Amino acid sequence: MSRKVTLQYLKEQSRLRADKVGSGFIQNDELTAYINSSACELYDLLVGAYGNDYYLQSHTFATEANISNYDLPDDFYKMIGLDYLIGPTEALTLKPYQFNERNRYRQGTYWNAITGAAGPRYKVNPSTLSFLPIPDGAYNMELWYIPACPQLVNDDDGFDGVNGWEEFIIVDAAIKMLQKEESDTSLLEKQKMHLVVRINAMAENRDAGQSFRVTDVNNVDGYSNGYFDGE
Repeated sequence: MSRKVTLQYLKEQSRLRADKVGSGFIQNDELTAYINSSACELYDLLVGAYGNDYYLQSHTFATEANISNYDLPDDFYKMIGLDYLIGPTEALTLKPYQFNERNRYRQGTYWNAITGAAGPRYKVNPSTLSFLPIPDGAYNMELWYIPACPQLVNDDDGFDGVNGWEEFIIVDAAIKMLQKEESDTSLLEKQKMHLVVRINAMAENRDAGQSFRVTDVNNVDGYSNGYFDGE
């Protein structure tokens, strides 16, 4: 990330855009709430199609014998992938199970990395990650996920505007201020629409030298055509 702006900057620019500099009609706490709401909207705009390009994080943990459920990270928002770390240079990309498949994966030797037929399965719950079959020991996992949009509280808290995309937050917060006093927001609404078009056009591929390609789902790791080829 390359363009971090502070909450103070966003508040100042939002008031300027709404022509509310020095006005007490919108208090700072209320404006901060507007800015956080607008930041989440920008964040979702990126996460909806490009989240793993901009906000991807990882979290490692180990399973325990006879325990199926494990807490998700406090800032967890969306799942991207889960790796079963078999060894220093080996990993298996795990697949999820659907709720109506819960009895299909209760039994078996899926946790045995050498003889397992398909590897264990996981399911994302509201606040936990569950495994089937239930782990029979300690196994290392790496969770790849999108964190929730950071909450801006203090004036020096930062938000990454990537390449001037904080303008979306500024314009949207200004719209919210004008809406409260029932003023015309049509010009700012048009500016917001242009920003959405710009962001969608520029955000798609951070590796500008290479185009996206279809993923070979049958060969996502070194085991897909060997021990773990199975559903």
